[in-house]
Amino acid sequence: MVLEIKKAKKIIVIAGVVLAVIVAANMLWGGRSFEEPINAPDSAMSESQPEKTADNMESRSGEDFFAEYRLQRERSRSREMQVLQELAQDEAQGQAAQEASLKIIRIMEEMEKEMKAENLVKSRGIEECVVISEPGMSTVVIKGEAAAIDEEEIKGLIGRVLEVNDENIGMVFRSGNNE
Repeated sequence: MVLEIKKAKKIIVIAGVVLAVIVAANMLWGGRSFEEPINAPDSAMSESQPEKTADNMESRSGEDFFAEYRLQRERSRSREMQVLQELAQDEAQGQAAQEASLKIIRIMEEMEKEMKAENLVKSRGIEECVVISEPGMSTVVIKGEAAAIDEEEIKGLIGRVLEVNDENIGMVFRSGNNE
């Protein structure tokens, strides 16, 4: 049991370092803090630029959609990881602290699986994609037209990485000219 706790603490430290890197990258490139709403306009944004909200996501270019989704996913996970790390570090919580540590590990594994799945899809010549993994099902948003993509091949690749049956993988296609 002592060995498992030491291993869990090591993983928590690694998760903390990864979180710090994500936060630093967000501050450098995103310019927003986690307290700001995701759809709030940047203070440096000029009046002529449209506000980035869910309402006008369809009117933005495909690349903006993929970048914005990844940013929102990272922010959401960072907030969740921060809460879990605080809980995991509070030894007075006992069982809850252990469960928080395990949840941190699961989140990190899920992040790695999504990244691997996205890279596999891109390796098949697809310009841009986002994999959204949830328990029991996954969705792949692909930049391009359905006719140009072998859906069964993509589902097979993603299914193995995410450990999900092919029939539990949904595919959404976004054309690249939504500007």
